[in-house]
Amino acid sequence: MIIKEKISIRQFTLLTFLVMVGDMILIYPSLVTALGKNDAWLCSILGQPIGLFIIWILYKLHQTFPDLSLIEIIRELLGLWAGSILSAGYLFYFAIGAAVCIREVGDFMTTQIYLQTPIRVILIMLLCSLIWGLMKGLQPMAASIEMLTPVVVVFMLLLFMGLLPKTDGSHLQPFLSVKWTHLIEAVVRGAFTSFGELIVLTMVLPYVMKGPNVKRDMLLATLSGGLLLSVLLLFSLLVMGPFMTQHDIYISYTLSQKINIGHFFERMEAFMATAWLIATYFKSLMYMFAFVIGLAHLFQLKTYKPLILPSNLLMFSLSILISPNVIFYTNTIMPEWVDWDMTVSFIIPLFLLLVHRIRFGKSKKNQTSPERLHT
Repeated sequence: MIIKEKISIRQFTLLTFLVMVGDMILIYPSLVTALGKNDAWLCSILGQPIGLFIIWILYKLHQTFPDLSLIEIIRELLGLWAGSILSAGYLFYFAIGAAVCIREVGDFMTTQIYLQTPIRVILIMLLCSLIWGLMKGLQPMAASIEMLTPVVVVFMLLLFMGLLPKTDGSHLQPFLSVKWTHLIEAVVRGAFTSFGELIVLTMVLPYVMKGPNVKRDMLLATLSGGLLLSVLLLFSLLVMGPFMTQHDIYISYTLSQKINIGHFFERMEAFMATAWLIATYFKSLMYMFAFVIGLAHLFQLKTYKPLILPSNLLMFSLSILISPNVIFYTNTIMPEWVDWDMTVSFIIPLFLLLVHRIRFGKSKKNQTSPERLHT
């Protein structure tokens, strides 16, 4: 294995939660409300079982070869040539995922906080911190996650409590007024845009300490993240209504500006921005980690650290080229992103599980080691 260090199950659970919420804290409500309208909160709740099934599929794929990452599993199951082609496709997905998260930070900071700052300055600052995190290794990343996850949770709870006086139940009426086809599409979009992106965790699972509760804690972490996003969506509808929730790109940031209790408890947007930046930073870090580790596995390198700097330079270029502005990103890229998430996190893993069942049989499932494949 390229990485010898391991992280604890607790650290992995917190990592799963942060990757789950990540950039979704800001953009999830508008994504689901675009189709679900005032019933978007119901669509989000109905998407939770689908999301948990996606995570179960990903964990079953990991269990086929517990000591291998996703890229290595693909090559073991499909062989050198077909496996390398599919692996390259996943590396492209990780690279675009990292570039999108990085660009989201740049767009948010330059449109909401640092209005006069060039976006390239923000991107370079973020990439420097990503380089630092990747160079330090997996264990320091996990320790940082343990320290900063409570900050995200506390700030989100403060947001919810501060918004309680602003809620209006009439914004949820009329109930079930949206076409059922749009409701189904909203359920699928909510499930795959949040849970589907956790495919990146299959690159981290081989470096988690063995234990009996990994699957349980992983499912609980994703469920907690999914419920947090559902509650955030519900508050967005109750406070802002479906129209504003759909068309406000950074709805949770706008919600934090609405808090004003006795002219004392107010101006919460800095806390909201901090929580989002922490979660998005670690999601970007995991995408970058998956890309450089996967690249090292694909070319069978002994270490991944020489790849960090050129990979970050690539991400800087991609984050600039991927979208001319935030409107193009939200209107053009995000509606199609769900199809990509569905393919890489559900359809292809199911295909790989089928290949494993055909090649090794049910009795040998989860028991075949990579060494036996070459004998």
